[in-house]
Amino acid sequence: AAILTVGATVPARALSEARVLSPDWHNGETFTYAIYQPAVGRIATAYYRLLTGEYEGRPIYKIVYNGKGGGLAESSTAIVDAVTLEPYKSVRKIKSAKQVFYIDTSYGDGRILVRRKQGEEGQIQETSIDFPGRIFDYEEMMWLIPQLDFSNDDRVHLTLFSTIGDQTILVVVRNMGEDAFKFNNQKFTATKYTFNLNLITQTIWVQEIGGRRLAVKYDTGENILYNLEALKPGAAVVAPPAPEKKVEKPKPPEPVSYTHLRAHETSLHLVCRL
Repeated sequence: AAILTVGATVPARALSEARVLSPDWHNGETFTYAIYQPAVGRIATAYYRLLTGEYEGRPIYKIVYNGKGGGLAESSTAIVDAVTLEPYKSVRKIKSAKQVFYIDTSYGDGRILVRRKQGEEGQIQETSIDFPGRIFDYEEMMWLIPQLDFSNDDRVHLTLFSTIGDQTILVVVRNMGEDAFKFNNQKFTATKYTFNLNLITQTIWVQEIGGRRLAVKYDTGENILYNLEALKPGAAVVAPPAPEKKVEKPKPPEPVSYTHLRAHETSLHLVCRL
């Protein structure tokens, strides 16, 4: 008689929802990132400034960005909760030689409201998206990743919103451990994190500087950004210590899927998009 062997299905390991460690950013501090394109060289410069303040009575950080390159100039401000880093608002302006484009995104009451205007006298167009859950803004991604807690798992998930397509996406961020890279012929060690957007793997390297965790290298899959202050000649910066693992009861498996963003981003949305 024939013997039929049935293989048991092993359930996928459940992913932890991202837990944010409250940052200790200093009011007014600035960071300069050089933007490189492989086989081309340096193509642009990005400037960031971190500000503290209040928004509707809550303590907040403002992540202010300015960048120039490829005949385009972009500026943005993301207003995020000082404890959770969940966004309240983000404002973005893209300017070329011929036109200017504005995007204003607000979060609250289980809804995302996006307002767009092309030209100084253009008509405002509004889009409203219902989303009652926890979400983060694309404009804060480079600052959010270093603040994620990986003490329970080497992979965590979060939901991200981008104005390209006005879509939300479930992003899985993975801690790849300590990694070495070179910049200006000098070797640096950092903790490497990867995630996927637009069917492209993106990678952020994080170092501990003055007791704080900051992104020092960011590979978008197209361009590479380097933190010039952290990676200056003679800087002795190392990867932050690995977090102590905590033991938790296993959770039931949950499905994970991707909706990829920024697939149709054009030159209007800036060559040095971070």
